[in-house]
Amino acid sequence: MLPSIINTSGIDATKLFDHLYRFFHQDFVCNRTYLNQTIYIDPQSKQLEDGKEKTFWHLTTKKDQLTKIRLYDPRRAERLNWVKVIIENHSAPLVSYFYHQENNAKKDIRLYLWAENHDFVVILQKLGRSSSILVTSFYIDHPHKKVDYKKRLHAYRNGTNPALMNVDWF
Repeated sequence: MLPSIINTSGIDATKLFDHLYRFFHQDFVCNRTYLNQTIYIDPQSKQLEDGKEKTFWHLTTKKDQLTKIRLYDPRRAERLNWVKVIIENHSAPLVSYFYHQENNAKKDIRLYLWAENHDFVVILQKLGRSSSILVTSFYIDHPHKKVDYKKRLHAYRNGTNPALMNVDWF
């Protein structure tokens, strides 16, 4: 169900992000993407950074913990074309989804779409009744994160977190 990863070998480093941006632009800017055919995934095209949506940078780079600078993340970037497929097929057996209350100041509740067998996660945050933003996506490369997501998934499914009791976007 998931397409092949994007082959970036042989692409000039100065053209890499422009190459990747074509996938993002096609999936989220030129064409609308919807979760459950009703919730629009807003690419936030008004929030540009270096001429590209900030969301794009969160799908292709990750923040270095020491320098706090976003650096190219090949494992995220090469799976950029998976993001729309996972969103549009959130109820397929390939994807496990759960809601999670973040530890940020707003205590946002976000929807995690986890292609568990492929170690890939897409995170959405609802904006209103019928729109949301694509927060990020990434390849899970640390075993402890898989354990954490399993716990979150089971907590959501078992209803053990009171903050998530009546959370349902669709």
